[in-house]
Amino acid sequence: MELPKRDLSVLDFSSTNSTWIRYPKNGLQRLPPGTVTDFEWKDYCPLVFRNLQQLDNISYAEYMVSVCGHETLRQLSSLGKSGRLVFTPNDHRFVIKTIRKSELKVLLEMLPNYYDHVLTYPNTLLNKFYGIHVVRPEGGYKVHFVVMGNILQSDLYIHRCFDLKGSSQGRSVSKVVVDETTTFKDLDLELYFLFNPLTRHRILTQVKHDCEFLEAAGIMDYSLLLGLHIEASNREIPDDGTIDSRFSLPPDSSWTQVDAESSLGDNQHYYE
Repeated sequence: MELPKRDLSVLDFSSTNSTWIRYPKNGLQRLPPGTVTDFEWKDYCPLVFRNLQQLDNISYAEYMVSVCGHETLRQLSSLGKSGRLVFTPNDHRFVIKTIRKSELKVLLEMLPNYYDHVLTYPNTLLNKFYGIHVVRPEGGYKVHFVVMGNILQSDLYIHRCFDLKGSSQGRSVSKVVVDETTTFKDLDLELYFLFNPLTRHRILTQVKHDCEFLEAAGIMDYSLLLGLHIEASNREIPDDGTIDSRFSLPPDSSWTQVDAESSLGDNQHYYE
């Protein structure tokens, strides 16, 4: 982790910057008639997010190329409803989520404390936020969105993905709808993970710090997104979506990519 090169002031957490992004029509191939090529672009707290990008060794130029590509902006402008996700083309390093204006205000209110938390705990399991923006195609409507790190990006194949809340009520997936894109829930997790004591302590301690941050921010609805890669010689994961508890992972395995707005419930059997 590279420390930010610029100290921030209180004003940096309320600053904005607006510009127009214009794509020459003759530089874009096979555009259907009426395609918008001009977009009004607004950055919130640009210097704050520049520092957050730098902490994860993300260059600002690469970020802008990924997020501000014409195809990305065109998709965002056509989504409309909040809560939609867009993966940036080519590298898939970033996930873009459209949000309501009220959600944008909440994120901005949290930003100073979030920034301090990330600096204090560089191994935080919280979502990595890299930008909050508004884009408006010429003649169209504004779309508010946040740019996050793609937590499950990995060179390893992710065999199973779990959304874990630490509860049991309604926390299972119907086996009728299981396929390779299914996100499973708490009661679908039928195996233990074995870590050495130090790794276990580090994970649980970080989860505790992250949950304390979320509690202080008044956020109650959060979960742990867990991606599972299984190395098993001559053994396959059943087609019905279940995971046999005989599958185990070695201590310090790099199996996990964890996203968190997150907490582990007391009834979860992740560590032994």
